[in-house]
Amino acid sequence: MLQSGSGGPLPPRSDSGGRRGRRAGFVAGGVLLGTGILAAGAWASYTMFFATGAQAAEALPASTVGYVSVDLDPSGKQKLEALQTLRKFPAFAENVDLAEDDDLRLRFFEEIQGDGTCPEVDFADDIDPWLGNRFAAAAIDLGGEGTAGSGVTGVAVLQVDDAAGAEDGLAVLSACGGENEQFGWSVVDDWAVLAETAEIAQQVTDAAADEPLSADSDFQRWTEEAGDPGIITAYIAPEAGKLLADAVPGLADLGGALGSQDFACEATPYDPDDPFGADPFGESCDDLPPLTPPEVTDQLTSMFDDFEGAAVTIRFQDGGLEVETAGGSSYLGGDAGTGDAGDDMVATLPETTAVAFGIGLEEGRFDDVSTYLDSFAGEGGVEEFLAYAETETGLDLPDDLETLLGDSSAIALDGNVDLMALSASELPTDLLLGIKVRGDGEQITSILDRLLSTADDADLSTLLGYDSDDDTVVAGPSADYRATLLEDGGLGDTKAFREAVVNADKAGSVFFVNFDAGSWLTGIDDLPSEVQENLAPLAALGLSGWNDDGVSHSVLRVTTE
Repeated sequence: MLQSGSGGPLPPRSDSGGRRGRRAGFVAGGVLLGTGILAAGAWASYTMFFATGAQAAEALPASTVGYVSVDLDPSGKQKLEALQTLRKFPAFAENVDLAEDDDLRLRFFEEIQGDGTCPEVDFADDIDPWLGNRFAAAAIDLGGEGTAGSGVTGVAVLQVDDAAGAEDGLAVLSACGGENEQFGWSVVDDWAVLAETAEIAQQVTDAAADEPLSADSDFQRWTEEAGDPGIITAYIAPEAGKLLADAVPGLADLGGALGSQDFACEATPYDPDDPFGADPFGESCDDLPPLTPPEVTDQLTSMFDDFEGAAVTIRFQDGGLEVETAGGSSYLGGDAGTGDAGDDMVATLPETTAVAFGIGLEEGRFDDVSTYLDSFAGEGGVEEFLAYAETETGLDLPDDLETLLGDSSAIALDGNVDLMALSASELPTDLLLGIKVRGDGEQITSILDRLLSTADDADLSTLLGYDSDDDTVVAGPSADYRATLLEDGGLGDTKAFREAVVNADKAGSVFFVNFDAGSWLTGIDDLPSEVQENLAPLAALGLSGWNDDGVSHSVLRVTTE
């Protein structure tokens, strides 16, 4: 077995044009095979495969700060299910002509060659004999060691079935663009690493041999937290946050740099009675404030320093498409943030609900947010804004806002709503839109009365007409719909909700769309027929987020008929 090998470009020209050409060559070659990640996002919907066996993370070092992998294995057992699902959509069936036994690598290659890239390369002779089905793109921190370079560099990783054939095929690809359109590579066992130069590629390969990304504890933790493997896996290392933290202080100097130019900058001071009247652009340039104030610089630096890592997985599962994320919860109070009652009010909405958003809040949440925002705005900045808002609304902020939203609240749009009525000059009193809150009913209604009295606005009074029943308050323009909202509608027990919303019972927030509820979509005037045809296969969409032992999770799921 071939244990190690490397290939590289012809000697580059010493001028800057040569360097640009070499980088362009990396794009032309590397993207040609393995870094068509953007295109893969669309094609991969067709090729769902629960990743097994060797993965590209084995060929990358633990110093990888960002990683995206794609699996195009055509033998995946769910390939047929994915294809059948996507063929429900006329746009896919008409525009993506794919058969079950099509080689997606060939299709990729043909698409790229269609732009005039490497027309002389023959897929059957130069690519197919050695190219595998798994690919990745990564950003790697090479540090200051080695002779190949330092800092963060981008590479592509290709799975190879024949190491010797890969050496020959990559040489053909590198040469096809001419002297200034070349890239370097290193081939070891089942993987080829493509980089700007052969030296960088070899440095990456050597580092991976000593400490592979696949064995890194952070990589293992976050990719596992992101659930079952899928067609696309993305990973951001904690070190990415540290790199961003190191870069933040440089932003603070931009204001001074701009101040040396002929820009007008006589800033109007902040006035709590007119918070939006400040004008940063005046007639002189003598006292331009920093573009990034020290408070913001410090907060951003701290936030990035605290970044723990994250991962994203895209997969087909249970007849739907899922996007699952997992990451550290070191922002906006972390575990002290939203509670686990995001679906409490959503689940009690009418079964005819078309669109709903619910959130559960723990006591003191808005104080946490105010403190967090103060760290950006500077001490007292948020207080001044809240003082202005209190004058305009008559509320005691943020306490009254926390009371208004209660322990759990939900906004609902009914499936029988007439969306075209929203274009009317006056707010329709029969609009099937409302908010439902569980909390202290007496306090909530008292605050609403104070708000409406201070605003003295007819539209707001219509929008916030309200009814209450013990610890539940509903508000909305339609009295009939408010009465319906006060009842326990049972949305949470419907099939559409159960299949679309993951872990609703412990979610801090829930967003739900039922495409089949009533006529809310089909009743839109002038909705093109092709749009209606491609909406028809959709059943529901759910997005839920929750915190579990310091890990923030979210799942976006789309289900079909």
